[in-house]
Amino acid sequence: MPQLTQVSLTVGAQRLLELAQERAAPNKPDARHLLIAFLHRHALMALQIAPDLDVSALLQSVEDEIATNNPQYAVPLEEVLLLAYKMAQEEGENEIDSIHIGRALLALRGIGAPVEARGNLLSQFGLNLTEMARSGALPHVVGRDEEIAQLMEILCRPINPYAVLVGLEGVGRRAVVHGLAERIARGEVPEILRNRPVFSVPQIFDHPQFYAGIVEEASKQNAILYIEPFEAFLNAPLPQIEGLRWSFLSELVVRRVPVIGAVSSVELFRRRISRSPDLLKRFQPVLVHPLSAEETLEVLRQLAAKFSEQFALEFPEETLQTIVRVADEHILHRPFPDKAILLLDHAAGRAQTQNLRRVPPKVVWESASLVTGLPIGAGEQSMLERIKGLEAALKSRVIGQDEAIETLVQIFSMKIRRLDLRPERPNGVFLFVGPTGVGKTETARVLAEYFFGSSERMLRLDMNQFYERHTAARLLGAEFGYVGFEMGSPLLDFVAENPFCVVLLDEIEKAHEDIHKLFLQIFDDGAITDAQGRRVSFADAIIIMTSNLHPEEEVGFRRGAPSLEDWRKAFAQQFAPEFINRVDAICIFRPLEKEHIQRIITERFLPRIQKIYADRKIRLEVSSEAIEWLTERGYHERYGARELERTVERELMMLMAPQIPAMLDTLGQVERTVRVGVQAGRLVIEEV
Repeated sequence: MPQLTQVSLTVGAQRLLELAQERAAPNKPDARHLLIAFLHRHALMALQIAPDLDVSALLQSVEDEIATNNPQYAVPLEEVLLLAYKMAQEEGENEIDSIHIGRALLALRGIGAPVEARGNLLSQFGLNLTEMARSGALPHVVGRDEEIAQLMEILCRPINPYAVLVGLEGVGRRAVVHGLAERIARGEVPEILRNRPVFSVPQIFDHPQFYAGIVEEASKQNAILYIEPFEAFLNAPLPQIEGLRWSFLSELVVRRVPVIGAVSSVELFRRRISRSPDLLKRFQPVLVHPLSAEETLEVLRQLAAKFSEQFALEFPEETLQTIVRVADEHILHRPFPDKAILLLDHAAGRAQTQNLRRVPPKVVWESASLVTGLPIGAGEQSMLERIKGLEAALKSRVIGQDEAIETLVQIFSMKIRRLDLRPERPNGVFLFVGPTGVGKTETARVLAEYFFGSSERMLRLDMNQFYERHTAARLLGAEFGYVGFEMGSPLLDFVAENPFCVVLLDEIEKAHEDIHKLFLQIFDDGAITDAQGRRVSFADAIIIMTSNLHPEEEVGFRRGAPSLEDWRKAFAQQFAPEFINRVDAICIFRPLEKEHIQRIITERFLPRIQKIYADRKIRLEVSSEAIEWLTERGYHERYGARELERTVERELMMLMAPQIPAMLDTLGQVERTVRVGVQAGRLVIEEV
């Protein structure tokens, strides 16, 4: 065995010794100080040696040994280096590298053994896209010439060959990488990129113990790594692999392994990686824009040809053009080509369930109706009929507000068909004004049920909770690493999961002006970026704001019913002009009259109550006097119909409840009739 002075060390190994000396100063370093230096600098390498190692726990244990002056593992550095040299020789190496020191240090503690190669890690965890392109397994890439050219230029850089594809989910980031692999396979690349394998490693971050091995293999094979889950990698909140993530990226940089990542926005990339300015300056973003309608149509033609071959499904050109048109007009929260491919897939499935071999445009419209929840099942004519039915549906549920409903339907018929000049804006921005309890919230609920199938597609936010400046952050969510990050945003999370929805902002005047500015951006752009860098589209959402402001209170009008101009003047004192100008329509809800309250009782509440008792073989009749009695007690000029439901429950249903057991036939065979009337100023019931 040679003496220590005769042992050759790599630069990395020498640096470990220097760090150990710095850690021990002014004392003499030993194996404990060297182990701390190794674990801090090469945590990935430690996991390669011992996959089950808890790096944090071992570091804490060694720190405690030094603090308590425990001599058990205070092995002289000479012994560590001699053991490391022996391990290097067994591998045919004449120099001690960092990994040999790490193996020696851990072996002295009885930890692990060198991880044997489990085959080719790149082949095990990745896909060789270059080979797939050569064999014709990858689809031909349409367009993307500009993005591919920019990507190749970055990968040819000798110092920083690191690119990040930036584009929304579904925009075609993977297609850019496929296009690169396709060109490498055809030899249509610069000399430095010729015959280089492009490996997609979609599950690399599920196996942090193999990071170092994968990087080493990529370096040896002169490979380009495409890290598709780069965004998830940056987002992962697991503290135990936090250091490993940045160590992994650092290893890539040190070994000059070209890397292609993919994220959904530049802001997200910068926020996640800003903690490492060195990495931030190395990675160059490549913006991936949505394909045009013409390019998307070409993509659909290729997919249709495959469907024809595999499933014997024929998509005529007219059908493909319909897919592009419908996706362009009615699915605005997704980019091309993703939304068109989504419709193609739905239409193919629907055609097969109907045993069709030729897919007509009608199937596309039906599929689009299922995807969006919009009334477009049989094309434009179906939508027109559905919109015509909206007015009747609203008037049957919302009584006494014909003026507001007619205004809403008039504007909505244009917005829902994307006939306006800015189709990327929300599917309607409405301001419902009027006193409380007159049907504003019920109107929003009917819209959600009528167009999107369920009232669960409506999100109601009480703006009373957002009256302070700092509450604007609650709508955007907390940034990565801050308290509340896991909670997300109640607004943006809902819209991201339910893009076709109704967002109800109750009492918008109570919100802070910063909240108004936030929604102004949504009204204008149709989208907003949250604190995590995720861009959420509101293009397919209906936004309804309610307000209880009144012109008489705000600008002094005291005579007659206020006009639309009166309302505008009232809002001019509360909101910025640009905010009001983004509203598609102001729908005025008037105070309810007594006749409206009577209609609500007879048309809304009474049928529901009668059904409840009919199920129990009781036929309920309510006299006009009883309805008048309930109207008087349930009507409040200031609160509208807000108290009406409670009044009906308290006065009528609670009166009936004690009488039901005596009225029920023991066998439930005989139907009984009960009449509700008024005697001596009180409701009374009698069996007829």
